[in-house]
Amino acid sequence: MPVWQVTLLMNVTFAVGLGLGYASWGHRLGVLERELDTTRARVEGLERQARACVAGGRAGEQQWEGRGLVRAVYPKLLVITHEEIRGLLPARTTSFRADVPSGAPVQVGEAVRFSLRGTSVDDAALVALERW
Repeated sequence: MPVWQVTLLMNVTFAVGLGLGYASWGHRLGVLERELDTTRARVEGLERQARACVAGGRAGEQQWEGRGLVRAVYPKLLVITHEEIRGLLPARTTSFRADVPSGAPVQVGEAVRFSLRGTSVDDAALVALERW
């Protein structure tokens, strides 16, 4: 067999092996990225629970942070159009029960940063609110 054929055969073999290896590792990389995202979400949830416990919360309670615009103010309720609250809600307009001391009342149209505490969306209450 001439040298050029041997060289060509070795190059083709190398290219096929490299392609198969790359495809295999590429698939594995996708699986690892999904596992990493799942683990990060779990860690974020545990960190929120730890912050809530330090702040005097009950078991299973979490704390979330958000930013938005005040749309309506009621005695025990605030309606806020907010950005995504990671791990709780997508960006939308939501009404929240207000357990915030009324030291400096907010006005409709003001930008605010807020903290929510609860075990789920249904029982999340505003526990901190400040102008942003």
